[in-house]
Amino acid sequence: MTPPLQKKIYLTDLEQNLTFAGFFKSYKEVNDHVIATMRDIEVYDYTSSIPLFTMREATLKKSKCKIYIDSITGCLNN
Repeated sequence: MTPPLQKKIYLTDLEQNLTFAGFFKSYKEVNDHVIATMRDIEVYDYTSSIPLFTMREATLKKSKCKIYIDSITGCLNN
């Protein structure tokens, strides 16, 4: 399933214990990996929800089993 590009997305990297809150610029699934480019990103510590820093744009490539993607309206992956 391809997540919507206009809604705020929360992508949690379960390995690094970080949540990236922002908007997808692009998203694709290749084999067992997700490649997501996000913009206007706020990064939080997943466990405590403490804000850590912001980023204008970043591309994340992770195995599907090591991330959780959630939009404001509900679960999109895993």
